[in-house]
Amino acid sequence: MLADQIRDALDRGEARLVKADSEIIANSFTLEALVHNGVATQVYRARHRDLGTLHAIKILRPAQAGDPVTRGLFLREAEIGMALGHRNVARTQVLLRLSDGRPALVMEWLGQALADVLPRTPLSIPEVTSIMTAIFEGLGAIHAAGFVHCDLSPANLRSAGDGFSDLKIADFGIALETGRRQGELDLGFAGQPEFASPEQRAGEPLDQRSDLYASGRLLSLLLHHCRNLDGRAEQLKAVAIRLSQKDPRGRPENAEAALHLLRGLGKHLVGT
Repeated sequence: MLADQIRDALDRGEARLVKADSEIIANSFTLEALVHNGVATQVYRARHRDLGTLHAIKILRPAQAGDPVTRGLFLREAEIGMALGHRNVARTQVLLRLSDGRPALVMEWLGQALADVLPRTPLSIPEVTSIMTAIFEGLGAIHAAGFVHCDLSPANLRSAGDGFSDLKIADFGIALETGRRQGELDLGFAGQPEFASPEQRAGEPLDQRSDLYASGRLLSLLLHHCRNLDGRAEQLKAVAIRLSQKDPRGRPENAEAALHLLRGLGKHLVGT
C-alpha cells in the first residue's frame, strides 16, 4: 500500500506537466527553460530536483500525441539513442511516460550547438580537424550499431562546454536502420537539404556513406569559417570534395576510412 501511495504521489506531480504554468516532470525534474519549440516536439532544459544535474527533456506536443507516425518516430528515437554508447554520441538516459500518456525523453544536457558557435568564433585548422575527428568517431559508433543518422548538421553537433573536445552527435529523430528508405517510416524527405545526400533527397535506400556526404558538406562549412587559411586548408578541401561526391561509390567506404583519410594528411593537421 505504501508503494501505491508513493506512485500516486509521483503521478500527481507528473500531471502538473499538462498545465501551462507547470514546472515539474515526474516529480523529479524542474523545467528551467524552453530551448526548442518545434512543430511536433518541445525541448526543455531541466534540472533534477535531488541531484542538481542538468538534462534535456524532449516532449511530444499534446496535438501530436495521438498521431501514430509521430509517436512511433519518437519511440524509435528513444530506442536508438539508448542503444548507443560512445563519447562522441549524445546519451539518451531514460524514457518517461506522462500521466496523459505522452512519452518524454530524458537526455544529457549539451548546451552549445556548433550552429551557434560558427557565426561568432573563427576556427583554426587544428579545431577543424578536432571537430571532424569527433564526427567520424561518433559516426563509426552509430554505423557499427546498424544505423544511419540522416540529419548530420551544425544544429545536431553539440557540446557541454565552450570548446570542441567533447563534441557529440545528437538527435536521432529521423535515424534509419542501414539499407532502409525514409519512405518506409511514412516520411517524405526529412533532414537538412544543404547537408542531405543525393540518395537521401531521392528517397533511396541509405547506408553509412550518406552520413559521410553530410560530413563532407560540414567540413566545407567549417573551412569557410576558418582563419589563417594555408596549404593545410587546401588539403582539407580535397577531403571535403572526396566525402561529398554525388555518387556514393566515390566516397570513403565508412567512417573509419574517412578518419584514416583525415589522419593521413599529417599529424600536424589534427592537433591536440
